[in-house]
Amino acid sequence: MTRRREFVRFATGIGMAGLAGCPGRFGGGESTATDTGTATETAIEAPPPTWTTGRKFGVATVPDHGDDAPSRVWATFTEGAVTEIRYPRVDLLNLRTLEFVVVDTEGRRAWRSHRTDRTTPDSVERSTTLATDRALVYEQTFAPTESDAWELTAEWVTDPQRDALLGRVDFDGAGRHEVYAVARTACSQSAGADFGRRVPTADGYQLAAWDTDENDGQHVVRDDGDSYEVALGMVAESGFSRAGALEPDDGQALLEAGEWTNNASVEGVVDLAGRLLTGSGRAHLALGFATDRDQEAARETARAAVDAGYERAREAYVSAWEAYLGELSVPDSVAGDDELATQYRVAAMVLAAVEDKTYLGAGIASPSVPWGSAVGASTPSDYGYNFVWARDLYQSFTALRAMGDVDGARRAVEYVFEYQQREDGAIPQNTFVDGRLRWGGEQLDEIALPLVMASQLADRHGLGFDAVEYSYDQLKAAADYVAGSGPATGQERWEEAGGYSPSTIAAEIAGLTCAAALAAEEDERVDALVWLATADDWARSVEAWCATTTGADGNEPPYYMRIDDDTDPDDGADLALANGGPTLDERAVIDAGFLELVRLGIVSADDPVIRNSVSVVDGTIRRDTPNGPAWYRYNGDGYGESADGSPWQSEGQGRLWPILTGERGEYELRRGTDSGELSPRTLLSTMAAFANEGRMIPEQVWDRDEPTEYGWAFGEGTGSATPLSWSMAQYVRLAHGIDAGEPVETPAVVEARFGTERERPSLTVGEFPTTTEESPLAVEVTTDAAELIVRNGQETRRIEPDGRDLTVEIPLSGIRNTVTFVAADDADDIVDAAVALERRTVTYRGE
Repeated sequence: MTRRREFVRFATGIGMAGLAGCPGRFGGGESTATDTGTATETAIEAPPPTWTTGRKFGVATVPDHGDDAPSRVWATFTEGAVTEIRYPRVDLLNLRTLEFVVVDTEGRRAWRSHRTDRTTPDSVERSTTLATDRALVYEQTFAPTESDAWELTAEWVTDPQRDALLGRVDFDGAGRHEVYAVARTACSQSAGADFGRRVPTADGYQLAAWDTDENDGQHVVRDDGDSYEVALGMVAESGFSRAGALEPDDGQALLEAGEWTNNASVEGVVDLAGRLLTGSGRAHLALGFATDRDQEAARETARAAVDAGYERAREAYVSAWEAYLGELSVPDSVAGDDELATQYRVAAMVLAAVEDKTYLGAGIASPSVPWGSAVGASTPSDYGYNFVWARDLYQSFTALRAMGDVDGARRAVEYVFEYQQREDGAIPQNTFVDGRLRWGGEQLDEIALPLVMASQLADRHGLGFDAVEYSYDQLKAAADYVAGSGPATGQERWEEAGGYSPSTIAAEIAGLTCAAALAAEEDERVDALVWLATADDWARSVEAWCATTTGADGNEPPYYMRIDDDTDPDDGADLALANGGPTLDERAVIDAGFLELVRLGIVSADDPVIRNSVSVVDGTIRRDTPNGPAWYRYNGDGYGESADGSPWQSEGQGRLWPILTGERGEYELRRGTDSGELSPRTLLSTMAAFANEGRMIPEQVWDRDEPTEYGWAFGEGTGSATPLSWSMAQYVRLAHGIDAGEPVETPAVVEARFGTERERPSLTVGEFPTTTEESPLAVEVTTDAAELIVRNGQETRRIEPDGRDLTVEIPLSGIRNTVTFVAADDADDIVDAAVALERRTVTYRGE
C-alpha cells in the first residue's frame, strides 16, 4: 500500500509550534465590534503551513448519500481541533484546523486547545469522544492540567439542511477568561493563496475566506471542466465581539500567548480569529461553505445554520444516523458486549461517511493526511489518502454487504466500472473521486477484485446486470485484462514491488472464477471456459511460483514469500525494500499475503505449506502488544515513524497493522480455532482495543514499549492514517465471520471450484515458434476434450475435436501475439467443468 505513500510534499524548515500554556505578552483589553486597535508587535513566528496529523478521533457528515440535495460537508477531529473540513467533495480539503485558545487577561497567559507538538510538555488535558453511540457526534473537552480554573467543551455536527458545520461551545471559567475560535484556512486545498476578511454586522463581526486567482489552473476540477473555488464563512450566533483576519505570525501569537492583533483583512496564509465568549457561557459557531469564491453565500449559509439552531440540527443529524443504523444487522459476536457493539456501529458509520455524495460509491481510503504535520499545505495538490483505491473499496464493499447496506455496496461496484475502468478494461492504482487518474501503477488485484464484487452482488443479492449500472462487456474487459496480463503484477497490494505475489494471484484467481460464473449466467460459454482454465492453471502453479523450498535466515521451508521476481522462488534474488528499507534475499522477506489464498477459498487452511508459512510469519513479523497480537506488513518495512517516533518522511520503520490481526482472525475461522489468544473472538477484541478514544481504528499502531520523546504508546495508534477504511471494514467483516463460522468475503463459487479435485482433459500443443513471418500460423493440437477453444487477442475459435488430432490455423497481427488454448469437457455446469490450458507467445515479423 505504499506507493500511495509517495504523496508527501515536504515542507522545508518546519518549526515546532510554541508550547500551549506558555506565558507571553498579552495585548488585549476589552474591545467592541467597532474595535480599531493597532497591531501588537510580536517575536512569535509561525511555522510554514502544514496539514495535521493523520491521527483522527472522529469523522462527521450526514448519511444522506443519494438525496437530491445532500449536505456536502465532512469534518474530522484530532487532539484539540476540528481538522480538514471537506466540501463539496470528500476528497477536497478547505481548512487545516479550527481550534480554540483560552486567554487569561489578568494572568497574561493563554492555553491552546490543539496539540501540535508531541515532544514538549503540555499544560492542557484533551479528549475527543462520542457523545452518543448512535451517531457520529463528537464532543471535545479541554482543561488545564495544573488547575481547575476552567473547562471548555465543544460538540459538533454537520447541518442536514445546508453545507455547514455547527458547534456548541460551553465554557466554565472566570470573568477574566476570553475564548477565541481560530480557523486556519486552506480553501480549495491550498493554504498559500487565500484571502481572509472581517465583515462588520449589526451584532458584531463575521469572518470569511476564499482562495484567490493565484491558484487558477491548479484546482480540482468539476464535471464541466471548471474548477472548484471554495469560500468559507465563520459565524457566531451572537456575532464575534472581536474578530480579525490575521497573518500567520499574528495568529500564532494569539494561540501561544494570547496576543491580539487587530486586522481586517489579509492575503496569502490566513488565520481567522473571533472572540466567542468572555467568562462562562455557551456559544454556537458555524462554518458555512460555497463555491465560486462566493464568500457572501458562505457567510449566509453559516448564519442560517446558527439561526436555525444547534439543537435542531443535532436532532436531525442523530435521527439520520439512527435511521441508517436501523437498517443494518448487528452480529451476535458483538451484540452482547457494549464495547464491541459500539465499535461495530462506529465502524459501520465511518464506512458510510467516507463515501462521496456527488460521485456515489466513491469511498476514500481514509479522511486523513498521514503524518500531515510534516506535509506542506501551501499549494493545491493531491494530499493524503483522500482518494479511491479499488482494493480498499473492495474491503469496504465486503463489510457494507455483510452488514446489510446492499445499496452502498452496489454503489461501490457501479462506481468502479463507471468512473475508474479504462477502455481496455484496466483499473488504475487510484483516482480522484471523479475518476481522474491520480497514480497510474498497475496492480492486478485492483482489476480482479471488482470481478469478485460484481459476482457477490449477483450471487448473494440477486443484482445481476439488469439491476446495476454496468454491463457484461465491462466485466469481460476487466477479466480479459487480468487473464492477459497476469499472473505477475506491476505492484502488489503494498504498492511497492512487482512480480509474483501470492496475495495478488489469489485475487486474480478469485476474480477470474467469479467472472466465469457470471459469464455462464449470460450464456457466454467461451469466455467462461477461458477464464476458468486460466484461474485453474494459476491455482495449480501459485505454490511453485511463490513458495521457497530452500528458505533463508533460518526459516524452515517450504513457505510463501512476500513476492518473487520471476517463477523461481529459490534463486535468492535481491529484493530492494521501499521507503529506505534494506535490500534482502527475497526468500527472507516475509508477509502474510498468502492468507488471501485461504480467505478467498482457493487453498485449504490446513494445507501444509500454508500452515508452515503461518509459523514463519509468527516467528518473523508477529509482535504481542498490551492489546493483543499484531503483525507487521513484512520484515524490513520502512513505512512508519522513524525510530524516535517522528513523522515518516520518505523512510522510517513500519509499525503494526490492525488489518492483519483481522485477517489472521479470518484464517483462524477456517482453522476452527475457538479458544486462546488467536481465537477469532479474541482477535476481534484486539482490533477494538487498537481503536482510539473516538473508536477510530488506525492504519498502524506503535510497536514497542521503550519510551520516545514523541510519547507513542505500545499497541496504540500513531500519526498514520486514522481511521483507515480498510481497518474499519476488517473489523465489521470479522464480526460477521464469527457469526457465520467462516469468512464472509469468500465467494461460494471459488470455494466450490477449488474444494474439489477434477481430472483434466489432455492437451498437447505442438511445435510453436518464438518468432515467425507466417500468418496464419499452423499449429498441431492433440486433446481428448469435448471442445477446444483457441483465443488470440480478440479473435476466438471454438472447435469440437471429436478425438481427432487437429491442425489449427492462427492469424497473427501486430508484433506480440499471445495464444491461449483451452480444452474442456462437456459439463452442463460450466463452473464445474474440467479444463486444461496452454499458452504460447510468438513475435510476428510479417507485414
